[in-house]
Amino acid sequence: MAIKSKHKYPGVRKKSAGKFILDFIDHNGKRRQKLFHGSELEAYRSRNAIISRRDKIRAGIEAPPSIVKDKPTFNKVWELFTKHRQQKVDTGSMKAGSLKRYKWVCKAIAGYSKKLLNTPIDKISPDDIINFKKHRLSLKVSDEGINTELRHIRTVFNYAKKLELITTSPMVDVSNIQVVKSDVRFLDDHELVRLNVELNKLNLNDAYEKDVHDLVVFYLYTGARSSEALYPDLTWDCINAKTIVFPRTKNNKSRTVSLFKPVKNVLDSRVNLPGGPFDFTTNQVYNRIKFVLKKANLNNASPHNLRKTAGAWYYMATRDIFAVKCWLGHSNVTVTENHYTGLIQSMREADDKAFEELLTAKLESAT
Repeated sequence: MAIKSKHKYPGVRKKSAGKFILDFIDHNGKRRQKLFHGSELEAYRSRNAIISRRDKIRAGIEAPPSIVKDKPTFNKVWELFTKHRQQKVDTGSMKAGSLKRYKWVCKAIAGYSKKLLNTPIDKISPDDIINFKKHRLSLKVSDEGINTELRHIRTVFNYAKKLELITTSPMVDVSNIQVVKSDVRFLDDHELVRLNVELNKLNLNDAYEKDVHDLVVFYLYTGARSSEALYPDLTWDCINAKTIVFPRTKNNKSRTVSLFKPVKNVLDSRVNLPGGPFDFTTNQVYNRIKFVLKKANLNNASPHNLRKTAGAWYYMATRDIFAVKCWLGHSNVTVTENHYTGLIQSMREADDKAFEELLTAKLESAT
């Protein structure tokens, strides 16, 4: 009788959460182990790739590692990284939008220097990346944007380390740009009035303008990110009489918000639409919301500012930063505090003044 393996996949053993040991025999017949970071299925696929390469080496199709003289280029490693991350997208552990951002960074590097992309991965120095950073600064890319690009590049080099293509990442000597923390852009009371005036002017019998109205109201009252509100992520099954559940947020955790009356009215007017209330691309959402923002002379605002506005006004209503963190679905309260530092401080000053006036009035009345 065959003995049933205690492991789900042959040659894959769990070490801890998100870490697996791959057991295999290399092309020299030696037992080897390799630590893999990711899901169990991804670990199994990685082990299969190792076995496949070993078999090719044994068959003489591929040269063994000791004979390989040149390391792959930066561009080739980026291609391998993209294929690996595509597997994460296919298995639902990574969003397609995240992978797109990595591709944009690769294009940015190509725009700076194709020679850099064609350089062997082990020959790239910290100065190469620093010069890329200087180039992006010369193009007036924001400090936050450049830091995001550096973070993505750092991830690719860490991937190269896992493949044992390099021993040390050049990114260890590349620092981020120091960014002064400031409040996120949100609409104040005067701007909301201007926006509401333009919303009321929209012709709701026109399909495009109705979409504009409904999207703005929905995002303002739910604080949703653009993609969270769109089909197929948000379907009619996610909406009941009292709440809306956003099943896929940035942190891959669900988020539940109350179904406020203005949102209910919007959804009731769209109930006959198949699938979900908003079957749009993010680009279509952007164009529709910018349409009314421009009419309200809010040219420096974007659709994402509606989410920031929702969070700001939620805090002004509750005075509870932890409640805002949960409502917006932030990973931790520090993220929320960093977004609204100035707002929180100004409201604390108002609270201090109210406290002083109340206590002083009470003491004076007692005398």
